[in-house]
Amino acid sequence: MNNDNSSAARLRRHFAHYVLAPMLAVVLLAFLSYGFTTWWVTTLSNAKAEEKQQQVIKNLFTQHLADYLRQHHNLISWPEFTTQLATPAGRHTLIGWLTRLAGDDEVYLLDAANQPLSAWHEGKAVAPERFNDIGARLSPWLALLASPQTPSSFTGDFVRLNDRVAEMAIGALPNSDGKRLVFIRYLHHSFIDFLEHRGVVSDFRFVPDSEKNRSGFLLESGLNIPVSYVSWQPMRPGTQMLKVTGPLAVITLLAILIMCILVSRRLWFASCNLADTVRRLKTSEAHARQLAQRDSLTGLFNRSAMESQLAGKLRQLSDDDAGFALLVLNLDRFKMINDTYGHHAGDAMIIEMSQRLSLLLEKGDALGRLGGDEFMFMVNGMNSEAQIALFCQRVITQLMVPVTLMGNSLWAGVSIGVALAPLHGREKLELMRMADIALCAAKADGRGRYRMYAPMLGKAIQKRQLLAEELRLALDSATGLALWYQPIMDISGKKMLGIEALLRWTHADWGPISPVDFIPIAEETSLIIPLGDWVIDQACGMAKRCPELFLSLNVSPLQFLAGNFIDKLNATVRLHGIDPRQLELEITEGVLLEDQHYALETIQTLRKAGYRIALDDFGTGYSSLSYLMQFPVDTLKIDRCFTRLLGIQEQADTIVASVIKLGHSLGLSVTAEGVETEAQRLALARVHCDKLQGFLLSRPQPEDALLAFRTVQSPAAQAAPGVPAALSQPERVHTLAEASSIAAGEPALAGDTTVAGQAESLALK
Repeated sequence: MNNDNSSAARLRRHFAHYVLAPMLAVVLLAFLSYGFTTWWVTTLSNAKAEEKQQQVIKNLFTQHLADYLRQHHNLISWPEFTTQLATPAGRHTLIGWLTRLAGDDEVYLLDAANQPLSAWHEGKAVAPERFNDIGARLSPWLALLASPQTPSSFTGDFVRLNDRVAEMAIGALPNSDGKRLVFIRYLHHSFIDFLEHRGVVSDFRFVPDSEKNRSGFLLESGLNIPVSYVSWQPMRPGTQMLKVTGPLAVITLLAILIMCILVSRRLWFASCNLADTVRRLKTSEAHARQLAQRDSLTGLFNRSAMESQLAGKLRQLSDDDAGFALLVLNLDRFKMINDTYGHHAGDAMIIEMSQRLSLLLEKGDALGRLGGDEFMFMVNGMNSEAQIALFCQRVITQLMVPVTLMGNSLWAGVSIGVALAPLHGREKLELMRMADIALCAAKADGRGRYRMYAPMLGKAIQKRQLLAEELRLALDSATGLALWYQPIMDISGKKMLGIEALLRWTHADWGPISPVDFIPIAEETSLIIPLGDWVIDQACGMAKRCPELFLSLNVSPLQFLAGNFIDKLNATVRLHGIDPRQLELEITEGVLLEDQHYALETIQTLRKAGYRIALDDFGTGYSSLSYLMQFPVDTLKIDRCFTRLLGIQEQADTIVASVIKLGHSLGLSVTAEGVETEAQRLALARVHCDKLQGFLLSRPQPEDALLAFRTVQSPAAQAAPGVPAALSQPERVHTLAEASSIAAGEPALAGDTTVAGQAESLALK
């Protein structure tokens, strides 16, 4: 009996300490949280409403004054106004019109010395000396009009006259020896009625000082002269909302309290049954072990569970089994979506992609999330390349369908690396490493595709990693990197209009490396952002030295869509002290495909700041024409693939002529790239192309050679003694394979590797 009493006492103490006390604390915290949240929301809503109401009233004041000034400015600009004012009948008509329709209460005619000649009050002539009562108040504006630094002959503002708020306008009469008219309109009850009847404010009035429990602000003139305080009864939506929702919230909290009491009662009776409690604890423990194998966001298997399943499959694999395919998947554009739209959008994208992948699961397959935007798929019965190709294409197609998130249609795409068991191995970590190598190869090939593991891929990945590390070191030390410049000429080829900055990298051991090789690596490793910043800084220095030329810069999509691109660009331009209008930023359709809404905002901001935007490689994408209708650009650049076919394929002539005509009809300048022959130049001249760029006119040149070349007025002078002989030969540029061979200690390929097409024009594309 004593043992039973002791157990009951311990149970009561345990229940009070671990159940009842925390529950009371939660209820108390809920009441406090509700009170604080209610106060905060009410205060914030009232403040926001008051702020918005104040802004509306300020806008109405500004609009009211603007309408008043525009009306009187148009009147003074009327050619017959001075003539009408010169006759008594004309003055009577004009003053009557101003009183009835314009609402003017007082009108004064002043001479050049601001002395009153005539005065009218409410449409009737009065003594000119009436102006002396208000002349001192208007003296700042009269002095402003008399100042030689003020080009305008008309002004107006809010002013306080005769203890009343008024709008006034002052304008010089044309051809009248400096005579001026002063118009005054007091803000009558009609203005206040207008505000109140439109529902803008209630109980609006002008007061000498601010009032308690009322909203208001100090109305000032454009010369920062105080005019009057304005005051009104503010709207308080937060308070109104509290009156409606408060009782319901209190009832809800009381209901929660009652529910807590009922729950406590049920827990008390439940805790009496220790055996049932132990059973439930064991069930919960088993459930927790199951959850430990799942990804918390998607519900798929996590990395630990997938590795365990992979190890189990490999242990059970026999020589007679068909084997299975291990797929490692990585979303292509997830980082940009996550950075642009936030982690909530990124999580929603991950969930959507996991659900789509789950639809492809068959019996015996396994799907898991390794972390971030990386997934693992184990597919049974895959023993041929045709089966793998078909399945991978299904995955790519499934994940390429756009997803609607936060009102935006977004797509990610996927890259896939594939390793086969037992063909490529029977050890868990080794098989995963092979799939990762294949995934890196798929991304290096352009994303949106799959690659199956092959031994040669491992060496290629190592070579790319080595080149990426060398590029990072070159950028950190600023050695080996340089900008070359290719002139952009007028259609005659004799006058240099601008230059295009082209990035070049010369390795200390490997020699020149092609941009075709190192730019994609820079984009994959996120080096493209600091590399692009370095290019902009160097190019702005060159623009400073060539103020008569515009400078064209290629901008990577990753750099262009970075959140701080505009701020860094403006800071660099200000640092070098150049005009933004001297820079032309070249973008490709890749920029517009990534995020159309953000790209449009960025382009509009840049053009407003003075920068010019060029759409590069026009005509090579599938949607260039539609983008011309959406995005404001200044220049179209015809790709060299069309230029080199001029005079060879009739379709090329037609396309180039159509593009130039289209650009001109939209008010755009057109530049043709890759002009290599005189016949091509003449063909472009016949269709009125604006600017030319290519080997016929000049090859890319180092800075010192370009500074000398810009004084040359004839394209024939490019081969003259004044131009370094090295510039008349194609550039010596090592490809990635050649650089990798040098790094591995292998001999380089014999002969020069001439990059006469893509590498010549590639800077940060």
